[in-house]
Amino acid sequence: MHDNSPILQNQRTPIIDILRGWSLFSVVIMNYSTIYTWNTHSSQTENDPLTSFIESISEVILGSKGWTLLAVLFGFGFSVLLKKISDSGHPASSFFIKRMLWLFVFAFINTLFFGGDILNDYAFMGLILLMFYPLKTRNLFVFGITILILTPFLQSFLGRHHLLFSPKSRDLFYYFYDKNTFLDHVKANLVMRYQWMLRLSYSIILHLIQLGCFLMGAALHRSRFFYTINNNPKFLKNLFGISLSLSIVLFFSQLLIEKYEWTFNTYYNLFYPEVLSIMTCTTTGIIWLNQAGKVKNIFSALQIAGKMTLTHYIVQNIIAFILFICLKPDWALHWYILTAILVFILQIFFSRWWFKRFNYGLLEWLWRSLSYGKRFPLKK
Repeated sequence: MHDNSPILQNQRTPIIDILRGWSLFSVVIMNYSTIYTWNTHSSQTENDPLTSFIESISEVILGSKGWTLLAVLFGFGFSVLLKKISDSGHPASSFFIKRMLWLFVFAFINTLFFGGDILNDYAFMGLILLMFYPLKTRNLFVFGITILILTPFLQSFLGRHHLLFSPKSRDLFYYFYDKNTFLDHVKANLVMRYQWMLRLSYSIILHLIQLGCFLMGAALHRSRFFYTINNNPKFLKNLFGISLSLSIVLFFSQLLIEKYEWTFNTYYNLFYPEVLSIMTCTTTGIIWLNQAGKVKNIFSALQIAGKMTLTHYIVQNIIAFILFICLKPDWALHWYILTAILVFILQIFFSRWWFKRFNYGLLEWLWRSLSYGKRFPLKK
């Protein structure tokens, strides 16, 4: 057997960390915006033009694009990790199950601070993804694309039968949330994560989209996608152009459907196709710019932050819990978003300081040590 140890920092794929950093930025913006809606849910006043504009722009560019991209990257990392474990001669399945169980522990702790936690889904769906690992690369693509294409049909079917929502669980969440004590905030987060999110729009539809993204990510690793686009820039440009065109078509289609009250979405919901096309467009655009050597400082910042995604994600939620959930400042939406940007910028500077002294992010190191059952050197 070969040595069974995690991937070293100098073995990481830079563009993957850059995309993780971008996803982390998207997630903190949208999570803080979500908490704004919690804090203003009982307000009867209409949003001012600036707030409405910010909501629209952030939703179009970032809404649901961060977690879908992270899901693709999770699938990519899943394939990288299991190949490394398998090549070392160790049982890959038992290792990965153990790794997902420890991820659930992190997820539960994070849920105490933020009810919209996504780590629970990674831990659960990661176990489902394990069932697809023996498939060939082509079949991973076929299953992934099929799931992503067909899920909107199911979403519309459940919507027509009014099965997507859970108002009683929502009301219970706000019952605890509005009591405004530390313990009640924790209860509200637990209700949201483990009760309200059991509604079918989340437990079925979101998880199917997540699984499809996982499978696509694993297939991208197997097919050496990033090596291919490095040697075939024309393919990357074509992919960017196609996804951009599709994004524009779907965006304006949604506007027309809403304006004229067409019934198209009751049969095939365009929400996730639009999300995935815009996510693909922004992702390929970032890869294209990175290959062209543009805005190197920005990509360097995203890369260093992306190396400790787990640590930064949980810290972001702890900050939001203290500042926005416990204190509930009477702020407009743009102050929530500016705070999110400031937090992310500070995390970039912290990452640079940290990696001069340590080999891994703190929680990344802890997760690795627990998963492998041995202590790795944290300090350089």
